[in-house]
Parts: sequence; C-alpha cells; structure tokens
Amino acid sequence: MNGLTAKLLDVAVYGAEPDDDLALLLIHARKNKILLHLLRVLNIQGSIRERQESAISKVIQVIQALSKLLKDYNYAFFKLIKPLSYVPADVDLLVDAKQAGRVAHEIRGLGYRVAVKDPYCLTLTKGNSIVDLYVHPCIGGVIFINGQRLLEHSCTTEFNGIEVKSLESYAEALVASSHAVYKERIYTLNDYFTVERWTSKKTLKLAQELKCEEALKTAINLNRKIRLGALETPYKIPAPIWLAILTRKLQTDSLTRASSTSILKTLTSKRIGKLLTSKLTRETY
Repeated sequence: MNGLTAKLLDVAVYGAEPDDDLALLLIHARKNKILLHLLRVLNIQGSIRERQESAISKVIQVIQALSKLLKDYNYAFFKLIKPLSYVPADVDLLVDAKQAGRVAHEIRGLGYRVAVKDPYCLTLTKGNSIVDLYVHPCIGGVIFINGQRLLEHSCTTEFNGIEVKSLESYAEALVASSHAVYKERIYTLNDYFTVERWTSKKTLKLAQELKCEEALKTAINLNRKIRLGALETPYKIPAPIWLAILTRKLQTDSLTRASSTSILKTLTSKRIGKLLTSKLTRETY
C-alpha cells in the first residue's frame, strides 16, 4: 500500500503521521473531495484551511436559509451530510414533484435566478451559490434513480448545528454509489467513505427496489480494491464499462427507460452534449 490513496487513508482513517509528501497528500485530498476533513484531522492552519472553512461557512448559511424557508415542504437535502467533513460544490435538494414549482418560487424569493432548466432538475444561482432542485436525480434529462421514492427515506437530522431534512444514511450510501457510477463516472474517497460506512441491509433492499443494484455492487467492489491498496482514486470508470452499465440500467429500470425519450434532445443540447462528451473523454482530476 504505497500509493497516495493508501497513504491518505492511513492518515485520514487510522491517524498515521503524514510523511514528507504532505503537499501531495493535500492535493490528493482535494481531488478526492475530503480536503476539509484532512485539514481538520491534522489541525493544519493557514490560507488553505481558511479558504475551506470560509467555503463551508457559506454553505452552512445557505442551508440555514433554505431550511427555514422550506420547513413546511416535503423535501430533503442530499449529497450534503457525509461521514466526514467536506465542502460540497453546490446544494442539492430533492423535492416532492407536486411542490417543485412552489419550492422554486420560494428559492427565487431569496434572490436566486434560474440558470438551467431540465425536465427533472432546476439549477438556481446567486453569485457563487448554486442550488440544484431535483424531482429525480438525472443525467441530461434521463433519470437514474427514482427521486420520489427516495424521498420516502428522509429524516430530520443535524448539519453543523442546524436542524435539516435529509436522506437517511443508508439511502445516502445508495445515492453516492449511483451518482458516482451512473452520472459522474468518477469514484472518489468521498464516495468510498459514504459507501463503506453507511451501506447496510436497508441500502441493499433499497437498491433492489430502485433498480440500482449494479451501481451499488460496482461501488462495493471498488471499495474492496481501495481497501486492498489495488486502486488509486479518483478512479475513472472506463467508457465501455460505463456505457454497458447505463445500457443495462435502461433495460431494467422502467423509469430510466421512459425518460430516455429525451435523449435526442440531450444529444442536440450543446450544454448537455459537452457534459456527456467530457464524461467520456476526461481524465481524472
């Protein structure tokens, strides 16, 4: 176990002392979306820590405002609360389909504007703050997990001292694996920790119900390789394997299949077309 991923795990999980490659370790932590966690574990001070703490403080302010605004709605934050500290790039909300329009109106009242409108997702922005409002998690208008059934697995919990509505931890494990495998095509240590610590029998059952078994199985297999030191992260799923997984998803999930009629619009959309092209051709960070 001599790779950077193994070293990062040793420090972040087992409390090992970092060696002379601390700078490389910090870069690797950033790529793996666990930089804030590592900085806190090692109690590193300085500009990097200040920027990360400032960024999470801004996220907390957004979460606090949204939680207060939407307290009477049926919604849940997701990809927000993880087993370790990190700074999400945006705030993701899963909302009841019947309330989506009203929720969007409420958020716009905070000064946000609609930046992107997809069939099942609305992206709202205000300065550097981004809120993605989902009815179903999707890629280019194609649903990869049933958001309305996922919403049934929500709870009230705490995020940095704020009472919020979020998904149950076992559901977050399924979201992490599905998002990484179906949508991002990139598997990070952030995903590893979420799947490793929060996967349970309830996750397996939910994966069967929502036709996401292959994504969860893939994530569990990647976790095993990471534990053995046989895989460096971020790991890019090879394009042929990714396309084969998506094809089987279309064959087995009726909701994915039904929403795939929008694929022609997706392919002709410059924005989404670039997104899909980047997933097929990009290198890991």
